[in-house]
Parts: sequence; C-alpha cells; structure tokens
Amino acid sequence: MHSVFEFLIALASILFFAKIFGEIALKLRQSAIIGELLAGVFIGHSILGIIHETPILTSISEVGAVILLFEAGLSTDIKEFLKVGGWATSVAFIGVIVPYFFGYLVFLYFGLSSAQAIFAGAVLTATSVGITARIFTDLKKLETKEAKIVLGAAVIDDVIGLAILAVVLKLVQGGTVTFRTVASVSGSAVLFLVLSVAAGTLIAPTLFKFISKMKQKHIILVMGIVFCFAVSAFATKVGLASIVGSFIAGLILSTTNQSEEIKRDVKPIYSFFVPMFFVLMGTNVNISVFNFFVAVNREILILIAVLFVVAFTTKVVAGFAVLKKGINKLLIGVSMVPRGEVGLIFAEVGFKNNVFNSNEYSALIAVIILTTFITPVVLKCLLLKQNENG
Repeated sequence: MHSVFEFLIALASILFFAKIFGEIALKLRQSAIIGELLAGVFIGHSILGIIHETPILTSISEVGAVILLFEAGLSTDIKEFLKVGGWATSVAFIGVIVPYFFGYLVFLYFGLSSAQAIFAGAVLTATSVGITARIFTDLKKLETKEAKIVLGAAVIDDVIGLAILAVVLKLVQGGTVTFRTVASVSGSAVLFLVLSVAAGTLIAPTLFKFISKMKQKHIILVMGIVFCFAVSAFATKVGLASIVGSFIAGLILSTTNQSEEIKRDVKPIYSFFVPMFFVLMGTNVNISVFNFFVAVNREILILIAVLFVVAFTTKVVAGFAVLKKGINKLLIGVSMVPRGEVGLIFAEVGFKNNVFNSNEYSALIAVIILTTFITPVVLKCLLLKQNENG
C-alpha cells in the first residue's frame, strides 16, 4: 500500500463487495462464500482491478483462514466426534483416498508436475461440513441417520485432510517425495494432533475456569484468540500449516465450559476477517482462462470438466462404503461432494507456495465452486424424492 488512504479504501471495498455479493448468493439459495469469492473476482485484476494483494492484505487474509478453522474446531464436539461410529469413518476414508488418487492421476495425465498432482489430490479430498449441514437443516433432515453419518464423516474428512495438507506442504517445500519423508511428516502431524489435544483438554478447562473469574470485558474471548494464535504458531514450528493449529485450538476449547461464550463472541471477528479471506482468494482468479474461443484455454477448460466429474463421482462412491440396510447410500455420497471452504484453503495454500500458477489455481477454484453450486440442487432433489417415497 502506498498510503493509509489506499489501505483503508481497500479494506472498505473488500468488506463492502463481500457483503453485497454474499447477500446476492444467499438470495439465490447459495452459500455466502460463493458470493465472497465472486466479489474478489469482480474487484480483482480480472475485471475492475481496484484490489491488488499486498503483504499486509495477505497477512489479514491468513488471519481470516486461522479464524475460520478456529471456529470450525469450536463447533466440533469431541465426544460426538468419537461416537460417530465405523460407518462415518469408512465414508470419510473412502471419501479421502479415492478423490486423492484420481485427482492426482488427472493432473499427471494433463502433463502437470508430480508436486502439482499431489496438491491437486489434496484439494479434492475436502468436504464442506457447513454447506451440507445447512441443506439438511433447511429441509429438517438433520436428525436422520444419513445426516448423522455424513456430518460425522465430514468432520473426520476435514481432520484427515488437514493432516494430508501438512504432509503435502512439507513435501512441496522439501522437494523430495519418498516413503520415509511421507511417514516422517505424517507421524509428526498425527503426533502433534494427539499430544496437543490430549494436553490441551487436560489443561484448558482449568485455565479458562481461572480466566473466567477475571473482571475485564471480553477477557474469555481475547484469551481464546490468544490460545488460538499460540497453538497456530507452534504448529508452524513443527512444519504444519497454521490452520491445522487453529483447528486444534478450537477443538481443545470446545471441551471447556466457556466454549459457547467464545463461539458466540468470536462471530463479529469472524464476520470481519473470514469474508476478507475469501474475497482476496477471488482476486487471484484469472477469468480470462475461461474464454473458450482462445485456443490455449481449451485444455484448461477440459481439465476443469474432467476434474469436476472426478470430484463429484469419487465422493459419491464414498456413500457406498455404508453396507447397512435401510440407508440411502446415494444421498450420503452426494452430501460429501461440496468442497467449500476447506478445499478453497487447500488451493490457496498451493497457490501461495507457487505450486500452481494462476491458470491452474483458477481451474481448481472453478471446480470447487461448481461442486458447491450443484450439490445443494441435487441433494434437495434426492431428499424430496425420499420424502415422497417415505
């Protein structure tokens, strides 16, 4: 930024367009995230060109990602997480392994590097628990067996996905892909997760009980954010992404008696930082690659089409991991399709680490948006059909 004026105008523009486009998305019965991404495309270099990412805006964007995963961790009940059962675990594992494998092969087939293929596979492993939960809630189906399996699987999916992100990030930074490296990075990620959650769940309730007796306003929220930033910082020290640490921090604090207060009070901070994260992600999208009449773009558009088919079908397959009778397997599989915020974060991490150029990044964003747009429509049709048959 060349001046305080330009910085403040940039902040005002990002937040203004985030809310306007987010509102339009909600009116169209889509996630506000889609609107925020499109806002970034609109005000970024592809169209208006009024926002250009700078070091300070990048830092604000990274805080947004940290807050996003912190809130996701806070919203995860560890007890319920442990009770979801074998079917949810089976769905989650199939829903990670199959998309990863096919995403990797598609990128290799299109002549991209091994590092790019590894990261593309990681992007396709994600499932947006928030978007799926919203659809089940709107149709009053949140208490069905299918919904419980899906939501449990989506949480497990995200945890596995964050571990995979830690591994692939380490690999692309180190440049060597060997079994020993994968085992080492996976082991450190799992060890950090287990030790952090185990130690945190023992210490945090007592610590925050003491903090709750302090008289300053919003002290619990502030100390919750401090805890989040501290765990995120330690995660980066052991070679993991900061968002892995923030998710763990939220997971730990979800066990305290103050979790609901923290979750409630963090919402205004979430409303400020998280939309900025998605808008700034959108500014990196190069819409010129979607012009079919330019010959060099056709391969990217074919890549998008193939990736979308792979992204959709490989998650649908996961639903058939449930062998129990009386369960709508297709409904479960389709519910796992939307990549949403987690997939976007994975793509952004790859872009920031120079794994993808703007064309490849734009292709992945397009696939994530398509899965997020189309899945609610298909899912609603399946639920309504189930109602008619039931």
